Amino acid sequence: MAAQPSQTSIDAIAKAVYEQCLQAPSDYLFSVSELQDLVPGKNNLELTQKVLNELLRTRSLSALTRGSQTVFRSVPKDFADKVKNMTADEEMLYGYIQESAREGIWTKQLKVKSNMHSTAVNKALKGLERKKYIKSIKSVNHPARNIYMLYELTPSIEVTGGPWFTDSELDKEFVNELLTAITKFMISKSFPKLPTRGAVGSFPPGYTGYPTLNQVYLWVKSSNLTEVDLAEADIRSLLDVLVYDGKIERVVGGTAYRAVRRPDSINGFTESPCGRCPVFTLCKEGGPVSASNCVYFEDWLNA
Repeated sequence: MAAQPSQTSIDAIAKAVYEQCLQAPSDYLFSVSELQDLVPGKNNLELTQKVLNELLRTRSLSALTRGSQTVFRSVPKDFADKVKNMTADEEMLYGYIQESAREGIWTKQLKVKSNMHSTAVNKALKGLERKKYIKSIKSVNHPARNIYMLYELTPSIEVTGGPWFTDSELDKEFVNELLTAITKFMISKSFPKLPTRGAVGSFPPGYTGYPTLNQVYLWVKSSNLTEVDLAEADIRSLLDVLVYDGKIERVVGGTAYRAVRRPDSINGFTESPCGRCPVFTLCKEGGPVSASNCVYFEDWLNA
């Protein structure tokens, strides 16, 4: 009768099988027969079972079900080393948190998925945080929720709100400083410089030298206005704000922008319909047109 392999021998075989499994793609699923081929003495089912149990015990392999068949997937070394230091509850929650990727997962969702009591969930989360396997983050969309993600990951823009938010709060001062700087830049590029001091000219129709999105982006990058790494999409959002505020407008088929000229002061008379009325000279009390029956004046007052 053949001697039973020692635990030391089983450990050595398990490590060798694990190293071979790591050579396959990370999502490859091994059948029992494939694992059996990796064990010395391929037809030794008893030895294969012991090696397989050892690999599962050390979290080197994870078992899954494909149809009616049980299959196995190798676990990356760094993850396997982490799992060895986890309790069963911590391992379960870690798996759900890992699946959430850069979006993170809410504590309430973890309770539902794991079917664990709140006390057990909180204890496991604290343990994972203490080991620096996970971290708590704040979401701009749900600031009151406790959301967790893997420690080494960076939250997505959907979670953080992008560069305009600091600690889940809109940094209004930062945004306004950039808007002011970009507005001044747009004004400097939108009107020609004239020799007469204080005079403001206009570029001729069809002028194509107005700054584009990319040019504004490159100017912001080179001006050292901020140490925050802004993307071109971030600058587009600022330009959109200025368009909506009426400070700049899109030109050249929407590919460039120019500043909108505004009067230095507002004259109340020219702001009213009277200052621009084509029949102003006919307007008088008792005349064909008067303030008492002027439809434009009534619309302006009701606006």
